[in-house]
Amino acid sequence: MRYLVLFCAPVLLAPAYSSFQPSPAALRKLFEEELQRRREHYGGSDLRTAQAARDLGLFLRNQGDPSAARIALLETMRIDEEALGPAAPQTLADVAELAGVSRPSDSEALWLRAAKSPEARIASRALASLGQLSEASGEKADAVNFYRRALVKEEQASGTNGALVAARLNALAQVVDVQEGVSLLERALAISRRQPGARHPDTATIELNLATLRLKAERPDEAARMSREALSIFEATLGVNHPRTIAAAKVLAKALREAGKRDEAEDLEKRLLIRGR
Repeated sequence: MRYLVLFCAPVLLAPAYSSFQPSPAALRKLFEEELQRRREHYGGSDLRTAQAARDLGLFLRNQGDPSAARIALLETMRIDEEALGPAAPQTLADVAELAGVSRPSDSEALWLRAAKSPEARIASRALASLGQLSEASGEKADAVNFYRRALVKEEQASGTNGALVAARLNALAQVVDVQEGVSLLERALAISRRQPGARHPDTATIELNLATLRLKAERPDEAARMSREALSIFEATLGVNHPRTIAAAKVLAKALREAGKRDEAEDLEKRLLIRGR
């Protein structure tokens, strides 16, 4: 039997002319009260109770309270396992949500479970997260493996030109050799220029990463052109003192110096010094 579980947040009624918005504390209370109401009406093992716990957990996650979110999502997962089974798609989707609010030491086993989901998007997210954990712990070969698998799943989920495909390509490019990394980032950049757009900060981040690899490949003129474009986007969208703006300026200065444009590089470095970076 296939279960359809819908996200059903408490309904908040207000006159059309009112601009009143409930505070996060008031909204949290509504979610908590709805969960308690469903426990009382349907019991602690009903899928409707699981939905209320899920709603509360996701709200708390979005409010920046992962510890409280974890408690609610643990309840959701327990009910899922009892009602649907440990390998059901909805169970594994909630396992992924629980992993997302757990400490790295606790999340690995959860991500490994979620990676077995028949839903490609859930599996992609889990595999990408496992790649991040492996990369952070210095296990490069494992990171490459997880990122490659995440890319395949993401292509299945959203097509070869999906926005998240660019993110998967970008992650994989950081842990492979320079030549493959450049190829991956060129593809990611082409996707990102279409969506979310050529002047978006995420697109500029991919462009900056590509500039960095081109510097490693001893192609400073190309690196300078790309890092200059990334710098322009970051300054316009994030501001001159944002860390990504500063990073782009540093890459540009290094590329200019290696391209033999010492005066321009020194001028840019002086501007960085003035900003106190």
